[in-house]
Amino acid sequence: MSITRRTLLKTTASAVAMSTLPIRQTAWAKSSVQVGKIKIDVLSDGHLQLPVKSVFSLLKEEDYLPVLKSHNLDSAALKPDCNLTLVRDGKNTILFDVGSGPNFMPTAGKLGEALEALEVDPADVTHVVFTHAHPDHLWGVLDDFDDPFFSDAKHMIGQLEWDYWTDKNTISTIGEASQAFAAGALRNLKAIEDKISFFKFGEEILPGIM
Repeated sequence: MSITRRTLLKTTASAVAMSTLPIRQTAWAKSSVQVGKIKIDVLSDGHLQLPVKSVFSLLKEEDYLPVLKSHNLDSAALKPDCNLTLVRDGKNTILFDVGSGPNFMPTAGKLGEALEALEVDPADVTHVVFTHAHPDHLWGVLDDFDDPFFSDAKHMIGQLEWDYWTDKNTISTIGEASQAFAAGALRNLKAIEDKISFFKFGEEILPGIM
């Protein structure tokens, strides 16, 4: 695969940078790269729909509206892409985060279609690694029957992340606007508690993956 500006943006840009790009992709499997025996796929879980005024609530309109206009972005709502990473090394099939699932936003929760496009069955996933427990990274962990979507996979999360979202005090201290996030994280994490293993910051959790 040739490395172009578009490829670089797809695979390495931060979520904030991605949200400013006017380009929208329709393919569920957005890009792939082969590194030796390891294949890395970037999958689309759809996109979010975020009110601009809430995203930039700490700024005045005259500070952010010109920036949106310069990127041809809607001044009412932002539509940042939700991307997930799938790593296959010939032995393990590792999914980083599981997307939004059906209960967060109707424009997201498309991981099933993305995997189908790559002909990857959920049963093929050996490891699910959570980077953090926000809705667009965690809420897709359960299927429509509230069973684990990746039933045969080992689920992994940082110990600090788990401790924060399962702390009974989090929902009362996180702030009213994010209480639904805390309640959803607690519900979903507790549903897979028997499948979870924990890692520490900086630990190599699988060969070549830290």
